[in-house]
Parts: sequence; structure tokens; C-alpha cells
Amino acid sequence: MCGISGIISKSEIKASFIKKMNDEISHRGPDDEGFLLVNCDMDIPLSKYNVVEGNTKLAFGHRRLSIIDLSDAGHQPMSYLNRYWIVFNGEIFNYIELKDELLAVGYRFSSDSDTEVIMAAYDHWGSACLNKFNGMWAFCLYDSETNKVLIARDRFGIKPFYYYKDENNFIFASEIKAILQHPKVAKTPNMEYLADYLNSGSKEYYEYTAYENIFRIKSNSYLECDANDIFGNWEVKKYWTVNINDDYEYFNEDKARDYSERYYELLNDSVKLRLRADVKVGSALSGGLDSSSVVYLINQQLKALGKSEIQETFSSVYKTRGTEENDESVYIDEVAELLNVNSNQIEPKAEEVIDEFEKFIYFLDTPAANTLMSSWHTYKLIKRCGVTVTLDGQGADEQLAGYIQYLAMYLATCKPKQIISNLKSFNHVPGANQFMYKGLFTRFISIFLGKKKTVKVLKKYNKEFNFYRINSELYNSMTTTLETLFHYADRGSMAHSIESRMPFMDYRLVEFLFSVPATYKLHDGWTKYIARKAFDKKLPDNITWRKDKMGWPIPEKFWFEGMHKDYFSNSLNNSKLLKEITTNSQENYSKNIRRLVLSNWEKVNRL
Repeated sequence: MCGISGIISKSEIKASFIKKMNDEISHRGPDDEGFLLVNCDMDIPLSKYNVVEGNTKLAFGHRRLSIIDLSDAGHQPMSYLNRYWIVFNGEIFNYIELKDELLAVGYRFSSDSDTEVIMAAYDHWGSACLNKFNGMWAFCLYDSETNKVLIARDRFGIKPFYYYKDENNFIFASEIKAILQHPKVAKTPNMEYLADYLNSGSKEYYEYTAYENIFRIKSNSYLECDANDIFGNWEVKKYWTVNINDDYEYFNEDKARDYSERYYELLNDSVKLRLRADVKVGSALSGGLDSSSVVYLINQQLKALGKSEIQETFSSVYKTRGTEENDESVYIDEVAELLNVNSNQIEPKAEEVIDEFEKFIYFLDTPAANTLMSSWHTYKLIKRCGVTVTLDGQGADEQLAGYIQYLAMYLATCKPKQIISNLKSFNHVPGANQFMYKGLFTRFISIFLGKKKTVKVLKKYNKEFNFYRINSELYNSMTTTLETLFHYADRGSMAHSIESRMPFMDYRLVEFLFSVPATYKLHDGWTKYIARKAFDKKLPDNITWRKDKMGWPIPEKFWFEGMHKDYFSNSLNNSKLLKEITTNSQENYSKNIRRLVLSNWEKVNRL
């Protein structure tokens, strides 16, 4: 896990440009730094750099967080065959298997790193190598022989890649703040993005960002072109697709058992791959099914390897009077006791929240949906305990219909017999009634108006609805809102020089889950049915069959209607940027939290 930066230009590139960019993301890689220079002006001395001849002007920078092959052989920018150069952020978890495959056809390696495997794979398979990678990545690879560049981002957008482009410059980095260090790039807010943010929240899956003229390479995409053509018009290409099974199917107990067993096998192997590291690994534990499943499987892997070490888990808890409704420590403690893990817990202190919140705003680069203090403090705790890699539980809800709001769409599109059974089974689930009524009402009026007119009528009354079937809606969530959550995870973890790995985002597991009919995800009053069935009797019933899902909740009302009430109101009232942006959406607490975030984003960025 690292930070990358780069410049490709028709104009002069100074060593000081790439050095300033690289310094700005030092938190992403505190262990090492390096540079590649092609036709650059050495206006300042650099400690570790390589100079390569070529017919373009190019500079790469890299900040290293050492995780696999801790030796100098893992240093970047890395070269292969005296031809390829790469700056890479992420991990290719199946690099050992790919390396064996490449060794069998004659390739040789000088390191034990996954980075070298990427270049050999590209030499052998071309851009088709991307489909062979199981992991998370953002990289720029330069072929000095052909003067071509390959820029690629992982299937799910876990690792970031931002860029600025004009007729003479292509400037990229892992974080926007690094790009802003280049003298050609102005720090100008994108008012359209910010107005949309206030109306409907964060959208870190957009191509454009909170800054004018700064964009992101979208997930599951790559660009391959001559380095001298990168200033012109181009479109990225997709390299991976998933087949979505939206067929209606009545529930079958034998199939449910088979699906749950296959789910367990795939998740277990995903965890196994993501334990590959030469540093200490832990896990984030929220008390829910997903993170508890990962903790359980890590323990199983440790036993299989004959290791006696006790797993370290990390959690944010809320035990202060007034915040207890956000506390999940009773579930965290139950899992920790059953699995015999070392449960490290932290409670955000109300008096320190403002300072911590403003720190996170700086690392985020763009305004978030809320203060994110639970995740921020969890990663802060992980850093304090000396752990470098964590396995986290994000991504399961968006594949297994873990949120109860999916019930509305399910009832609006499933067969009549399924409607009746689901009304009975979900009737006693906390918070389900409003979504059942919404689904039934939408289905009822669509009988008379048709689906298209129903969508238009609902939109007129600010009620968004699409008649997607569940798996299609889950895929939409995975490629939109989940990418926003990955942005938060990347920035929160890397701010503390921590690598966050996502076992639920193994592409083999994703492909499998989208082949599973929705009736095995929402069934008998349960969300994520096959996942619960897979861990039945492996985890406590209070975890496996729990219905009151929370997931890193934050006591923001307690803080901002209490101790920090004046700070809250002053932030909203004194922001010039907020006054400049006009929105028509109804004022509510969630929107005011976004206004608070935006006002602090303005202050941190001095806009």
C-alpha cells in the first residue's frame, strides 16, 4: 500500500514539482520514497531516483508503506526487463499464483513483491493481465521501449487515481492534495459538485470531483496509449463484467444450503489470500455479522497454519451517558470472548472531536457524508497498537441485500406469492414496515399507471424509485454508494499509514453472489440469509441472527446539540462558501451535518 504521483508533460518538468507532490502524501508511505525522471530539470537534489532516456518528459514519484517484501528489492518506482517502470498503490493478493504461472513460461524475478509480477504479467498478457489480478490497485506503468503508458484501477474503486489534464500536462496522484502542489493547477472549488453534495450527499464515484478540472479514473477501467497522446481526447476502457441473475425463483432449502456452503468457501479463501503480509495483521470488529465473520475466518486460518498468536481486533465504542444508543460493545465483547481475540476498543472523547474531525477533513480532500468519527478513531487505535494491515467487513451489504430498505424494491418487483410470505416474515423486523408499505404502494399504483409513469409521479414528490430487480439494484449500489465508502476507508486508514483490505470484494465472491437469486438473500424475515446460514452455530446467535443492524454509528446529535452546539452553528453561519451555494432541498439534520462538513472543508482548504 502506497502513494503515487506523476507528471507527463510537453513543458518543462522540474524535480521540485514531483518532490512537492510526493511529500504531500508521505502519510501513505512513511517507509521509503523514490523517483523516476525522464528529460527533467534537476533543480533540486533528490535522495533516491532513476534517470531514464526517452522521447517524452515524465516524472514518477512513490511513497512506500512496506507490507510485502520489506527489503530494498520492493523499492519503487520499480523497473523490469530494463524496459518497464511502474508506480503502484495497492496489493495483488494472488501474486504468488501468478508468479508461478509466469515462472513456468520463462520469466524471472529479483524480488518477492507483487509489484514486479504486475510488470511481468503485462509483458506476457498485455492489458488482459488486469482480469487475472485479484486485489485492489491503482498504477501507472511506463514502457520506455514503446513510450506507452498503462493506467489502471481495480474493479471496485478501492484504490484512488486522480488526474489533472490540459493541452500540455497530465498530472496524477493518489490524492488531490498532491496534484494541487503542481504550479499549473489552481485550487478552485467545483460549485456544481458541492451543490449536489449538499442536496444528496457524497458521490465519490463521479468522474469529476470537488475541485474544478481534477478528475478520477473510474473503477474497473484502464487507459493504454502513447505517452505523447495523453494530452488529447481519450476514453478509458472497462476490462471486467459481472453477470447479474435477476430471475424470479421460489425458495428451495437444498439450494440455500448449497449457496451458503459455497459462500463460506469463497469468503474463507478470500480471507486466506488477504492475510498475505510480512507485517502484523489485525481486523476491524463492529459487532455485526460481516466483520464477525471475517474475525472468525482469520482465527480458522491461524489455526490451519499452526499459529498460536491471538488475533488483534479494533472497535469504536460509545459508553458515555447520552451516547449509549450508538454503542455495540455488548456484541463486540461477545464475539471477542467466544473467539478468544484481543479486543482493542476506543471511545471518541467529546472534547477532542472537533480537532480530530478537522484532521480527517484534511486527509479526505473532499467533503464527506458525516464526521466519520467511528472509522477515524478505529484506524487511530490500530496505528497506536502497531498493526499495519487490517481486514475489514465492507461490501457484504451491497451484495447480500443487508440494508432493510432493499425490501421496498423487492416487494415492488417479486411474485405475488413471495409478497405474502415476506409480509408475514418481515412484519416484526425493526424499521421494516415503512419499506414494506413503500413497496406495496409502489406496486399497487404501478398496476394502474405503469412503471414509467409511477417513477415520474414519485419523483415529482421527491420520492426516488426505480423498478430494478434486487440484484440489479445491488449492483447499482456496489458501483455507486459503496465506492464512496471505499473512499472513506482509504483516506481514514492511509492517514494513519494503515492498509485496509476488503475480503468481501474478492471478485470471485462478487461474481458468485450476483449469480445467487434474490430470494436467497431476502428470506423469512432475514436480510443476508445465506450469509447468516453459512455462519449459523459458528458465531453466537446474537450476531448471526441479529436484526437491529447498526454499523459504525456516530453520536453526532449528542455532540453538536450539546458541548459543540456553538461550534456547529458558527460553522454554518460563518461560511462564505455555504452562502454562495443555493439549494432547494429541505433542511434536515443530515443536511446540516453535511453543511458542517462543507464549512470545515472550506476552512481547511482556505477557499
